[in-house]
Amino acid sequence: MLVKSQRGRTQMKPIRMFAATGMLGYGYAEESIQCALEMDLDLIAADAGSMDPGPYYLGAGQAFVSRPAAKRDLSLMMEGGAKKGVPVFIGSAGGGGGDPHVDWLMEIVREIAAEKGLHPKVAVIRSEQSKDALKAKARAGKISPLGPIGELTEDEIEDSHRVVAMMGPEPFQKALEDGADVVIAGRASDAAIYAAIPLMRGADAGLAWHLGKIIECGAQVAEPRLGGDGVIGTLYEDHFTVEPGHPEKRVTRTRVAAHTLYENPSPYHLKEPTGLVDTTHADFAQLDDRTVKVTGSRFEPANRYTVKLEGVKALGYRTVSMAGTRDPILIGQIDKYVEDCKARATFEVGQLDIDPSTFRINVHVYGKNATMGAIEPVQETAAHELGLLVDVIGDTEEISKAVCAKMRYILLHGDFEGRMCISGNMAIPFSPSDMPVGPVYEFSVWHVMECDHPLEAVCMEMEAL
Repeated sequence: MLVKSQRGRTQMKPIRMFAATGMLGYGYAEESIQCALEMDLDLIAADAGSMDPGPYYLGAGQAFVSRPAAKRDLSLMMEGGAKKGVPVFIGSAGGGGGDPHVDWLMEIVREIAAEKGLHPKVAVIRSEQSKDALKAKARAGKISPLGPIGELTEDEIEDSHRVVAMMGPEPFQKALEDGADVVIAGRASDAAIYAAIPLMRGADAGLAWHLGKIIECGAQVAEPRLGGDGVIGTLYEDHFTVEPGHPEKRVTRTRVAAHTLYENPSPYHLKEPTGLVDTTHADFAQLDDRTVKVTGSRFEPANRYTVKLEGVKALGYRTVSMAGTRDPILIGQIDKYVEDCKARATFEVGQLDIDPSTFRINVHVYGKNATMGAIEPVQETAAHELGLLVDVIGDTEEISKAVCAKMRYILLHGDFEGRMCISGNMAIPFSPSDMPVGPVYEFSVWHVMECDHPLEAVCMEMEAL
């Protein structure tokens, strides 16, 4: 939107957006959204997903935040949007952004609308991909690896359990053009959620994308860091500002500059579906105690439109068991003991007609090298106690449970050099001691797909509540 200055020069009207939280369900202060609603606001939004929690949630179609937490955050946003007359955007619905995740969040949207007497027009944007469509793209040479991973084959596509495409800003823009009050989108670029409206209004692309990158994690750029919270980003013609929603917090230039590097392999370049954000010449200035001003971001358009593909395949079923020891004799030889127990467990489950190829046993030794595993540089531990997490993945849940039971028993009662205890080597904190935790998935698709047009990888439907 353009306005005329006092001197008659056409200027862009500032675009102000409230990023309620870095993750829907992680929470934010009500004071923050109330302060934002007192301003001339253009958007209330939140990212709702990530692949950081691993492949399970995408594969299982489950959220990694609780339903009450997601409902609380979204309810305040929907009420605020209705009161202010501004749109509400949610990207990467339900965590993984697949169809089950979108459906889960839409149930909450309908529930909020009914309870609060709201009647929004909701755009539901899905980005889960069909296997047939992916195979056609692969055959056409339109899918390439993202990082050190092989080409995506048709067999790998067939073996996949769920694949989503990370949409850009255009689906959000289309939803607004079609009159949406609320947008519930599947997997989406975090920054695209916030870049959509500025780009739609002709704002500088470098600044728009960079602002989206900075505010997508909410108050991660603010101090003090006391739980989740929201921030306010305002885009002007030649710069943008970031300030906290909460009156008792502040945004610092150090945190804003650092967040430019966050989750990004390059310190200066951020790749998005439409091109490359270049922050080489970006300048970060502290305007006042609470606000940071950013200038100098640039944008290089891509010659082809691409979306990131994220997909998982099923591996089997997991059962875990926890145990601890403070026996100094055992602690001194724990690596050998664990390997001996794994070998014995493998032998004994063979007597149950369980083939070794149908399971794998991992033991994470906390207090020694559980975090870094084989690449832990400190080889010896001075810990007075160790925690052991037995992790068994089997082709079936019954295999997983049977192998875990054997491994737990052998760890508890196995012999080792210098052993003095006679009743048990381990303290087990829980009864039952073995805990089946369900299906296991691994990432199998981490690629980039070329699209014929920006809406090719999504489908959208409108629902009036």
